[in-house]
Amino acid sequence: MNKKTFYVVQAYETGKRGVTSVGIPIEARTSEDATRIAKRLSIIRLGAIAFSRDSGSDENSLSKPVIIASFGQVPETAILREDVP
Repeated sequence: MNKKTFYVVQAYETGKRGVTSVGIPIEARTSEDATRIAKRLSIIRLGAIAFSRDSGSDENSLSKPVIIASFGQVPETAILREDVP
């Protein structure tokens, strides 16, 4: 089984009429890089999270996201989502 871990940073912005919008996800090399990027993005954005996901040998099998770090104002639904496949 060839397992790979993906590290991702997701930023959040205030969109039109004050609605929170999701930015484009950024892939990082390590959890430390993801944490550093999320921290820096939270300075210029509403907030950001860093999370990881593992993939199995099957391309379509991804584990649930694991939150590494959260900075700034991040919607609770982004952290507590149970519906992510």
